[in-house]
Amino acid sequence: MAGSEKRGRVNPNAAELRDIECFVLDMDGTINLGENLISGAKEYIEYMQQSGVPFYFFTNNSSKAPEDYVKKLERLGFTGMTRENIMTSGDVMIHYLKTHGGRRIYLAGTPELEAQFVKAGFTLLPSDTETADFAVLGFDKTFNFEKADAISRLITGGVPFLATNIDRVCPLEDGKFCPDCGSMACMITHATGVEPKFVGKPFKETVDYILAKTGTPRERTAMVGDRLYTDVKTAVNGGIVGIAVLSGEITYQDIEDGDVAPDYILDSVYDIYTAIK
Repeated sequence: MAGSEKRGRVNPNAAELRDIECFVLDMDGTINLGENLISGAKEYIEYMQQSGVPFYFFTNNSSKAPEDYVKKLERLGFTGMTRENIMTSGDVMIHYLKTHGGRRIYLAGTPELEAQFVKAGFTLLPSDTETADFAVLGFDKTFNFEKADAISRLITGGVPFLATNIDRVCPLEDGKFCPDCGSMACMITHATGVEPKFVGKPFKETVDYILAKTGTPRERTAMVGDRLYTDVKTAVNGGIVGIAVLSGEITYQDIEDGDVAPDYILDSVYDIYTAIK
C-alpha cells in the first residue's frame, strides 16, 4: 500500500461504521466476483444476520426477477436470504410511479419485470395502445421492433418517458457484454428526440426508495460498492453514507483522480465486519 493512500473514514463528518443502521450493498465486485465470494464477505453477511442489522443487495439489472438474485446468493453459499433482501432498479421505478400517480403503464420489459409490475398493482397496456400514464423502458432482453415502435409512438404523443437504469452495457462472463437499458434508451431518444428520466443508480430516486423502504435516517444509511460513478455517486446524490471498496472495479487512484468523494475507502466489506464486530 502506498504511503499516500488512506483507508477508513475519509470524511470526518460521516457516521461511524458501528452507527450505521442499514447497509445497501452492490453484489459483483463487492460481495462476489462471478461465482466466487470475496474474502471476508461471508463472515460480514453472517454477522449482519446474527446481529439483526438490516442489509440489502441492490442491482441495477431490471431484466431479472428479484428471486433470481436470492437463488444466486444461495449458490454463493448464503442462507436465510429472501426477496426482502433484494432491491432492484425495477423496485425503484415502481416506487417512483406510485408516488407520481398513474397506474396505466406501457412497459417494454422482460416477462420478469412485467410480473413485478403486475404484482405491484399496475395495469400493463398492449403495444397498440394509444395512450398511457407513463411509457417505461427496462433492461429488456425481449426488446423488438414492435416494442420500439409502440414506445416511440407514445413518447412522441406526449406520454412521459421513463427508464429503469442508465447502464450502457451489462457485463457477461469472459469480458463480454450485451446492450443494457441505457443503450436501448439512446435508440428511442434518437427516434423521438426525447430523453428519458432514469431512476436507478446513481440517481437520487434510488435513495428515495431505499429510505422509504427501510425507514432509517439518511445519515445512518450506507451504500457500499466497488463502482465510483454508480454506487458511490448514488450515495452522494442521495445524501447517504458512501462506502467505496477496492475489491472490484475501482482503485485508489481512480478515487483520487475522480470527482466523486466517498465517505469511506475500504479494501473490502471485511473491513466493515471488523469495525462493527
